[in-house]
Amino acid sequence: MRDSLIALENVSMVFTRGWLSRERVEAVAGVSMVIPEGGIVALVGETGSGKTTLGKLVAGLYRPTGGRVRFRGQDLWALDRRSFGEYRRAVQLVHQDAFAALNPVRTVYQSLKAPLLHYRIARNEREARERAAGLLEQVGLTPPGLFLDKYPHQLSGGQRQRVLIARALTVEPRLIVADEPVSMIDVSLRLAILQLLRELNRRLGLGILYITHDLATARYLAEEGWLAVMYLGQIVEQGAFREVLGNPRHPYLQALLSAVLVPDPRAARSMRPSPLPEIDPPDPRRPPPGCRFHPRCPYAQAICRERPPALQGPADHQVACHFAQEIPSWRPPSAASPSPWA
Repeated sequence: MRDSLIALENVSMVFTRGWLSRERVEAVAGVSMVIPEGGIVALVGETGSGKTTLGKLVAGLYRPTGGRVRFRGQDLWALDRRSFGEYRRAVQLVHQDAFAALNPVRTVYQSLKAPLLHYRIARNEREARERAAGLLEQVGLTPPGLFLDKYPHQLSGGQRQRVLIARALTVEPRLIVADEPVSMIDVSLRLAILQLLRELNRRLGLGILYITHDLATARYLAEEGWLAVMYLGQIVEQGAFREVLGNPRHPYLQALLSAVLVPDPRAARSMRPSPLPEIDPPDPRRPPPGCRFHPRCPYAQAICRERPPALQGPADHQVACHFAQEIPSWRPPSAASPSPWA
């Protein structure tokens, strides 16, 4: 990978709730990964796997309870005030719910001008309005004069998402943490948002951490980048997107791929299913010992219940499984078949 912008080193995040029970939930457990300068990393996993918590750790909204988050080689939480301010500008978060993320009593212009004036990117109201108009054009809201003075409720879901992206771009960041940015908008508009993110990556060299549970959208955006698969707070498989998706080794990723609907009936019948003994994941408050996936793994053996596996393998394809080389390989449908993986 290229020079790292953000590096996570054995990062953990434990939440404690309750005054009497002091119940602990380890949302992120010993995660190590790298987000390169100008690269795209797709973080994939089912609901409750810890993806959003990991994104907030990268964005500096949470301080890890264990491990280190490094920004350009320096420990994020040991930076001085000025350097931390640079980090705050360099990493921006795009939320899943665009309506909730925008102040309902502020116009689009008011939402965009606040960071422009705060960071002195614009010296006055006139410059702020000009820059805000330019940002709206950059994200495809044209002509900008139609949108600057509108309130969030006057915009569609896709337009609100574009405003969120424009607001993230106001401070000229180096990385956007996009947390499920297309899950709450119409299917017909998702492709346009993904195309916008890909264009910003190509044109501005903007790095993207794309958090999703949808492998199809992850492939569209990050096919040339990297993929990290998360399960119950841990990374179970990661590496170059094409390498990982072309030869998935972890049973969890194989199960995710086998669950994808294929429009060709003949190709669907030829796919080898990856059945799970249990459908629901374990309670994150009481994760199972050893490999956290073993209660649902069809290949689990005694060692899986006793010893947690470490990520192993070359840098472009690492797997956390004791039997990664022995598990039958999962193959996508024929390339001639219309499928998300063809």
